[in-house]
Amino acid sequence: MILLTLASRQIWPQVLAVAYLKPSRVLLLHSEHADESKGPAQRLQRLLQESDLVGMGGASLEWIPHDDFSGIERRFDEIVATHGLNLDECIVNITGGNKLMATALFRRVARRGVRAFYLERGNVITEFEPLDGDLTTRSLPLPAQIANHLDPAALLSCQFGGNVVQFAGERLTLNAKGHAAAPADLDAKLRGETRLDRNAFDFRKWLRIENPSSDPQREGDNLEYGTACALLKSGVPMVRRSVQLRTLTGSQNTEGELDLVFNWGGRLWVVDCKDRVGGDEKIESLRMLLVKSGLDRPAENLLKSVAEDLKDRDIKILREDLLQISELGGLLGCALAVRSARPPVQAVEFAARRHPQVEIILKSDLVKRLPAILAGKRAK
Repeated sequence: MILLTLASRQIWPQVLAVAYLKPSRVLLLHSEHADESKGPAQRLQRLLQESDLVGMGGASLEWIPHDDFSGIERRFDEIVATHGLNLDECIVNITGGNKLMATALFRRVARRGVRAFYLERGNVITEFEPLDGDLTTRSLPLPAQIANHLDPAALLSCQFGGNVVQFAGERLTLNAKGHAAAPADLDAKLRGETRLDRNAFDFRKWLRIENPSSDPQREGDNLEYGTACALLKSGVPMVRRSVQLRTLTGSQNTEGELDLVFNWGGRLWVVDCKDRVGGDEKIESLRMLLVKSGLDRPAENLLKSVAEDLKDRDIKILREDLLQISELGGLLGCALAVRSARPPVQAVEFAARRHPQVEIILKSDLVKRLPAILAGKRAK
């Protein structure tokens, strides 16, 4: 099978189609627009070959117009002739490109009796196959797990460009001890203390860490490793940690670090982890200390005032975190916000209204809830 596909900035319609069809050759059709078509096509060619989806030399680039209907049709015929293609062996992916490119290409392949398809949202392929001078149509769900083995760092570079990904991140997989660990043991450790400065279990003991970061360890890093363990125990093949990014085109962020990134179900997921003591917990600890020495009315009123200030601070911090990861989640696919303490009710309500694509999950619920989230059964 030979796949001809319209390249665009969205990589998943291309990656999933190649993983599903397993073509022997791929021709990436692109316009001269560097950001929208040519650049993504070049990055996709590199991903397809380096990930062995088609093998070295199996993907080639071919230019087509983006604003000339008849020119697109003529260029398709030229490509067929140049490569000596047998149209009975060809199939065309019209998911990418602009509407004019997709429409012109579809009309041409329909007239020449070539199979074509596009990928719907929800990973459903709609196929068009010539039959007695007409076209038959059928739709079938695509098994999104067919691309789960791909490295999320490679997918990030393909999506944004290698100049954006400064550091591909640590590559995390389970080691022998991690594979042997019981889910109940992992659950108990995540329910307990996770900060190493408070004598928590070091989750790195369960992980194989490749391409280690040179950055000094931070107090909250252990929750990132613990969350990675939970993801890996839930079936995710690998997790990238501490991915460093430069400016993203169209993003409000100048640069940033992604705590965790993984590839699952035909989407890239970004995970933000915060292992902070909440304002309520701090106030309660202070209250218990003051009670021992006598807590009078003025001190009680002051505590209430400080509690409100801390709650406002916690809400502001969570809103800022949600804005950042929802922006990246929208670009990549899905986002998770893992927290060690339950956020204020107002913050959770704000998240549900403004950032429904971000799932807020407590570390104590990771083992219980992750399988359902990964299966697409997210909280309502």
